[in-house]
Amino acid sequence: MPSPEPSPPAAEPAGAAELTECVVVPRFIARAVARDTAEAESLVRAAGLPTILSAPVTARTPSAGTFRLWREVLARTGRPDAGLLAGARYRHGLFDLVDYLISTAPTLGEGLALAAAHIHVVSSNSRITTEECGDEVTIGYDILRPDDDVRSVAAEFVLAVLTEHMRHGTGRALSPTRVSFTHRAPRRTAGHTDYFGTATLDFGAPADTITLHRKELELPMATADPALAAIIMRCAAACPPPRQGPVGPLAGLRAAILAQLGDGRPSLAGTARGLAVSPRTLQRRLAEADTTWRAELDAVRRERSAGLRRTGSESARRTAARLGFAEPRSLRRAMHRWQTLDADGTPLPGREE
Repeated sequence: MPSPEPSPPAAEPAGAAELTECVVVPRFIARAVARDTAEAESLVRAAGLPTILSAPVTARTPSAGTFRLWREVLARTGRPDAGLLAGARYRHGLFDLVDYLISTAPTLGEGLALAAAHIHVVSSNSRITTEECGDEVTIGYDILRPDDDVRSVAAEFVLAVLTEHMRHGTGRALSPTRVSFTHRAPRRTAGHTDYFGTATLDFGAPADTITLHRKELELPMATADPALAAIIMRCAAACPPPRQGPVGPLAGLRAAILAQLGDGRPSLAGTARGLAVSPRTLQRRLAEADTTWRAELDAVRRERSAGLRRTGSESARRTAARLGFAEPRSLRRAMHRWQTLDADGTPLPGREE
């Protein structure tokens, strides 16, 4: 098979914003779990993030890279509670702006509200919510586009960091009333009990949350600083949340499919690898978007075929190879079917197969 020419990247829908983390997040994860600098450097290289240890704190990195880093951490440590262990090593100030939004607020409740409003500064793939019920307030953490295989590690990490913020800011050894995780209970939970203190642990819950008594939100922050808070708020105002437009099942999906066409073996597993998610996660996202991998592959081939026809003539075998078909006959069948579709892939009236 002739060597394929480089394909142009597939365009994402207009208005879509890539989900990213501030570089301080994966940097801290790598340093927290590594025994030394050499091991931290090895981790970030394996995750495809070779520059994050030295990048400026204003740099950002795709969320997929952070997921890849968690995968490397799990593979190397063999510890399913690696997220909790990393979170327990967190110290105030390592997450830059958001840390000071929380710590300079007058009360714990106001600090947590500011964290929820500005969480995009550290991760545009994260969301923090609050829900009041009677005398309790539940702080929820959600990942907008999760990787199911490492979601549990990320959730334990974030809830541990939030707990550390509460303790640091109030100057008290606070324990939540309840800590809930969506993943199943691990074989050992002693580490969770050690970290979250007297909190009731709930696994297999509907959401990843920390529950507090309402009165604890009124606790004054020992680190409150009105003057510094005003400065930090002005800095935060200069970092508005990214505009979220309509996106497909996963940002970069069609580009990942397009990248496979030239080798003649496009597959769901290969697409998942290109997106740094598991095949199971990709299948779930496709189902949520009411589509399938086959439908997305077909759409990419159809679009790419139109581009090839516009740029000039080449043999049917060459065209078939560049579209990932094993033989010209498969391309001819696909082109016959595409002729029955409208521009957006909808069957034309009276021409359905």
